[in-house]
Amino acid sequence: MPRSQLDIEVMPNSKKAWALIAGPVLAFLTYWLMPDQFVNASGETVAFAHAGKACAAVTVLMAVWWFTEALPIAVTAMLPLVLYPILEIATAGATMKHYASGTIFLFLGGFLLAAAIHRWRLDRRIALYTISLFGTKPNQMVLGLMLSTAFISAWVSNTATAAMMVPIAIAVIGVVRSTQNSETPSKDENNFAIAVLLAIAYAASIGGLATLVGSPPNGIFARFVEDRYGEPVSFLAWMRVSLPVTLLLLPATYFVLTKLLFRTKLTGIPGGKEWVKNEIAKLGPMSAGEKVVLVVFALAAVLWMCGPLVRGFEIDGVRPFKALSDEAIAMGAGLILFMIPIDVKRGVHALDWDSTKDVVAWDVLLLFGGGLTMAAAIQATGLADLIGAQASVFAGASRFSMMLGVSALTTFASEVTSNTALAATIMPLIAAVCDTLKISAEGPLFATVIGASAAFMMPVGTPPNAIVFGTGRLKISDMIKAGFILNIFAIFIGVGCSYFLGNGILPASLLHLKRRQDHIFQDRLVWKKLVALKYHPDLLADPGDILRLSVDGLASECNASLLYRL
Repeated sequence: MPRSQLDIEVMPNSKKAWALIAGPVLAFLTYWLMPDQFVNASGETVAFAHAGKACAAVTVLMAVWWFTEALPIAVTAMLPLVLYPILEIATAGATMKHYASGTIFLFLGGFLLAAAIHRWRLDRRIALYTISLFGTKPNQMVLGLMLSTAFISAWVSNTATAAMMVPIAIAVIGVVRSTQNSETPSKDENNFAIAVLLAIAYAASIGGLATLVGSPPNGIFARFVEDRYGEPVSFLAWMRVSLPVTLLLLPATYFVLTKLLFRTKLTGIPGGKEWVKNEIAKLGPMSAGEKVVLVVFALAAVLWMCGPLVRGFEIDGVRPFKALSDEAIAMGAGLILFMIPIDVKRGVHALDWDSTKDVVAWDVLLLFGGGLTMAAAIQATGLADLIGAQASVFAGASRFSMMLGVSALTTFASEVTSNTALAATIMPLIAAVCDTLKISAEGPLFATVIGASAAFMMPVGTPPNAIVFGTGRLKISDMIKAGFILNIFAIFIGVGCSYFLGNGILPASLLHLKRRQDHIFQDRLVWKKLVALKYHPDLLADPGDILRLSVDGLASECNASLLYRL
């Protein structure tokens, strides 16, 4: 059963003291080392004000304390509430609003659903049927849950997918626990639990890469390309490149979790499928509470899956459900469960407050609130622009090395900032660098999208990370350890697929037209100069000067003396 308090790894007092000191010291050094100005994506030199420097310093402070767990993670997450107004990074109102954002209430609604599912033991029934489908060995269960999560996440919000799958994962872990003879979980059981939960979080993010609708950065890419070239990216063209990334990254994740970091000696459930069948029989027919909760849960899942269709539904030109967001669906489902009576005489409802106290992880809500506040401040203070501008260092580098560097930059930067905002910031710069290098921008832009979605290290990196961390069954060190390795895998897999498959997302005719338009524009400028020189030959320092012309992209040379023959 999920715990309300995060599982904080105990540190010796001496190490805690050093971590508490190291955070402010590194924050001060960060502020001191920040530049006073930088060149942005448009090539303009802009000032980098105090707010941006202070935001970078506070971000480093929070990252150090989160990494070391010098303070309870939820306490560190509340630092912006105090430091942002004092340091003039953001106003108190602007800071606090992110602690009550729609995403927070999406999590809260998911916790309420999970509480109801657990109260009526529907989670055990679902888990037993899941195990019977995928197999009773630990690695089979991890793989089955990964594949299910990735497939759903390709078409549904990865946040909603994680919210649906985490209760099932918790139930599977509980089933395995019930088959063990020991009173306390062994190391092998803990490793299995960690692998299951991280598999859900990572598969939700990886599956979201497969389609244009799977993740917000994908949509940013499509919108940017459409604005630049005047034609949308087709669904199939995207999947031609993204699907191999998903298909390669999923087995890599499975290997890292089950074979490298969290290996288990558990042989599986004793008795296998026969035991599962007997346990399902023991549960008997579904109770009224189970049926009600299952209907509400299924309704929420359908609305999450069909959200765009439902919101676009019109009656006489009016869209009555246009405001039905994912968070509204989650909270609506949770509130309905409090209202539906199961036993009128006894006053029993599908959900009551006592059933939620040990399930709703209020500290995780604070944690993600702090992450959202940090991401917003990074964007508002110009720190995101400074991070994005670092991509300019790849000008003059080879196409592959540039893609590798950009992917690494966006991958690790997305751990502490909004991947959507980061993608929107960096993509124009990447396109400009590619124009300078005279290379196709499709592959580098795609590598940027992969990097922005590959935030596997921090609970605040992605909503699925936060949701699984909210179960209270993970240490932040577990996520960092696994996430760092998978970040490296994602960088090389994403860059490799982008490099070899990333060309041709757009029709070649459009790219040719764009280049031809650029050349025509350049040629017009050259001919204007030539005409001016014909009538004003005194502008020529030497009639023997060589002028370079560009005709349909082919460079040619012309002696200035030919001006007089025009």
